[in-house]
Amino acid sequence: MFNIRQVSNMSDIKEDRRVVRTRGLLREALMSLILEHGYDAVTVQDITDRANLGRATFYLHYRDKEELLYKSLEETYDGLVKNSESLLNTNYPAGLASFQHAAENKDLYRVMIGSQAAAAITRRIREYMVSVVKRRIASNYGETLDIPVDIVAHHVVGSILALLTWWLENDLPYSAEYMANVCQQLNLNALRAHFQAR
Repeated sequence: MFNIRQVSNMSDIKEDRRVVRTRGLLREALMSLILEHGYDAVTVQDITDRANLGRATFYLHYRDKEELLYKSLEETYDGLVKNSESLLNTNYPAGLASFQHAAENKDLYRVMIGSQAAAAITRRIREYMVSVVKRRIASNYGETLDIPVDIVAHHVVGSILALLTWWLENDLPYSAEYMANVCQQLNLNALRAHFQAR
């Protein structure tokens, strides 16, 4: 028997796929243009020309290039959160999810590092990473630290982000696993030195 609801649902699925494809094309166009010319030099017309789409199509999805960049970075942030949560209760180094995620999205991370428009997302990533590290510190060290956990967590995350930036700027010369292990070793050495000095 003919079911109009099924036809409608299939049409919605096709529409959803078109939306995802269009947004993906716009995102890729923006990222490649920023890497080539810098964010400020890129126009909506440049983006639509590169994506081979009309300006009207762009404005169906995004208000302006800032919103396109923000949404792209937000999707990346959501992916990092998911990766971090999956590794939270394991023995993997605290920064492994960040390095793996950066390797999978290296062009987007390079844009994020160099873009003023990305400052809000970068802050959210840092705050989230701090919350993850604080939980790991609490489970590993409990009340044994005489430095506030906030300070230790910000130190650890700061070192992860500094090494992540260097790693991306130098075209990923080492694996994500190696970088995460080195980062953890450096941070653990600092904590051990603190405990020995007490």
